[in-house]
Amino acid sequence: MSDPSSAAIALRRLGDRLASTTGLEAVIDTSLESIDDLLGHRSSLLLVYQSELDRLVTLASRGYDSGGAGSEVALGEGVIGMAAARQRSMRIGNLQRMLSYARTVQREATGDSVGGREIRLPGLPDAGSQMAAPLIAGGVLLGVLAVESRAELAYDEQDENVFAVAAHLVASALEREQLTSGDALPPDAPVAEPTPPSMPSTPSTPSAPEPVVIRHYAVDGSTFLDDDYVIKGVAGRLLWKVIFDYSSTGRTAFTNREVKLDPVLGLPPYRDNFESRLVLLKRRLDERGAPLRILSTGRGRFELLLSSPVVLHHIEA
Repeated sequence: MSDPSSAAIALRRLGDRLASTTGLEAVIDTSLESIDDLLGHRSSLLLVYQSELDRLVTLASRGYDSGGAGSEVALGEGVIGMAAARQRSMRIGNLQRMLSYARTVQREATGDSVGGREIRLPGLPDAGSQMAAPLIAGGVLLGVLAVESRAELAYDEQDENVFAVAAHLVASALEREQLTSGDALPPDAPVAEPTPPSMPSTPSTPSAPEPVVIRHYAVDGSTFLDDDYVIKGVAGRLLWKVIFDYSSTGRTAFTNREVKLDPVLGLPPYRDNFESRLVLLKRRLDERGAPLRILSTGRGRFELLLSSPVVLHHIEA
């Protein structure tokens, strides 16, 4: 986007869209959709910084074969990690020659029984250029917005400047929703009827579906469904909390405010970003086609949906 007037119009439209969008997940989707249709970047990623992991974690993507929710990037790793570590926008036009650029981020093992986990970072296999800009609000790193192109030298200084401003607009909208979306509406307040996620179908036989075994490692929050790794950190502890409450009491409805007060989650005392962790968990379960899902039922409220019985294994070591 080399025409300054066109860039200014695109940024104004982006700001208008974000200003009229409510709900953290809607802001995330609107951001990536607008980066595509207003700025012309077809392949994009939005990653959030999680302080307890000291890593960037993919929250959403657009223009890739896989969503990659939960994939991680270390600070200082590749263009994305460097943009976060330096807290300034960056671009590179020769990705295929950049030996340090990695498509798969290996998760650190905490022992043989918890090792061998990886979630693939979305990316174009033949990417020639990449650009990343930090998401900063109130002087604090929230995450990174990144785009890439198959062409080499696809981005110039003007593109980087426009993208950096777009990232600031997105960061402000994310911060606004993080600060407000934890406030639940009164129980009698009208809310839009949510669309339940499509659940895995079960065989039409008289027998009950097979139970899913949920293993949770207290040491880092790593949580597995049967033998498949799902998530770790605060999001993993969040999944364990709601499924344990369900198993103990049959409860499926929760509010953000009450859940985030539970010390078992290990939320940081400042800027806990609970809502982004909830979105991460929801999208990770959706992408995996899990027999349990998270459904938003209104501002500050969510519900646990299950299509199979569960067996819980909590592992302290």
